Amino acid sequence: MRSLGQAVGIVVNAIRTPVKRDKVVEVSRATQSQQRDDVTLRRTVVEEIIWKEPSQAATGSSDTHASHAA
Repeated sequence: MRSLGQAVGIVVNAIRTPVKRDKVVEVSRATQSQQRDDVTLRRTVVEEIIWKEPSQAATGSSDTHASHAA
């Protein structure tokens, strides 16, 4: 039962924790197309800026139910 409670706790914690995503801003997009007979060649170039969120140091173990010897 302890393992089941621990597994449920981990899942609940994962659901409640917000997802951290990098901030992506598209700067420009350029598309070139060429038609040759029944074949179309399309080339798209996307320029983006990506900001990564600063990583936070781990505040402890993910095992919140540490076993204690009686």
